[in-house]
Amino acid sequence: MKDHLTTREREILEILKKDPTIAQDDLAERLKITRSAAAVHISNLMHKGYITGRGYIFDEHGGILVVGKTWLEVSVATRGGNPGGVKPGVIKLDGAGNGYLLALELARRNLEPTLITFLGQDKTGEQMFDHLSSKGVNVQNISRSQDVSTGKRLSFSGLNAAAILVKDDEGELPLGAEALSSREDLIKNSRMLLVDGELPLKAVAYLASVAVNNNITVSVLGWPLNLLRAQGLLAYPQFFLVCSARDLAGQLSISLPGEPEELFPACRRIVGEGCQALVVVFGDQGLILATAEETVYLPASPLQAPGAVVCIAAGLAEGLMSGFRMRLAVRRAMGSAATG
Repeated sequence: MKDHLTTREREILEILKKDPTIAQDDLAERLKITRSAAAVHISNLMHKGYITGRGYIFDEHGGILVVGKTWLEVSVATRGGNPGGVKPGVIKLDGAGNGYLLALELARRNLEPTLITFLGQDKTGEQMFDHLSSKGVNVQNISRSQDVSTGKRLSFSGLNAAAILVKDDEGELPLGAEALSSREDLIKNSRMLLVDGELPLKAVAYLASVAVNNNITVSVLGWPLNLLRAQGLLAYPQFFLVCSARDLAGQLSISLPGEPEELFPACRRIVGEGCQALVVVFGDQGLILATAEETVYLPASPLQAPGAVVCIAAGLAEGLMSGFRMRLAVRRAMGSAATG
């Protein structure tokens, strides 16, 4: 895995891409640094794998690619209702969707993820596009259209009533398998692929096949185990799965266990099929990590709450991209989620 770049190294890399024949003296003069300092930065970029050889040949393999939905979440509560912490009588507007949230969480960790999603060329889409870009997400591969509006979801709750979801799914149309195939080179060149399980089935199947055929580390958020198994992901050694204890219990058709250890046998069976790891999040209590080598419960300390599944998935991706072993990557994910 490549190491993270410093701000200066990013600056130098951008200059080299625009002018790959630039002499180190000219590079140093442009940056207002000494020639020896420029030489050190070049050496570091070579050591980290971003350039090779004296001719500044670039390794263009991408970093983390996120493919998923984005929509505007409109949360409304009447007396007795409280969706997402909304006070009664107040309307709350938030960006949502696994694609959107994952990309922002990765950007918070300075990983500069590339996001494939859809946003309409409307006011809502413009605001969300600008927000993603300002936070450090690579937005060059976001599909835009004047003919299809940005997706929206209304979450309404009232006294003694469950939330009612009214969703506009137009925004998922450009995220089908056929549309994604036009970006196959981008997908093939990613080193890690994080997929929104709420995408159409054929789209997830297509992305899974590209990952497996090109030896890409991959994770899918929110897809049923039987479908992951059908796509060969549970047997794929570079696949890792992050889910909540409630979701896993529901998929296994069992009651939510009182103690995390009660899920150990099921977790062992899942990773026994060949995947890299299974991480099961128990809210703020801790999480289960299951790999071929171990199945353990990692309780959270008061200063290390695990956070939401999206936060753990992003933190785990960060750890793996930095070259950490699975248990340390998970521990770092728990800590970084607590500070987010």
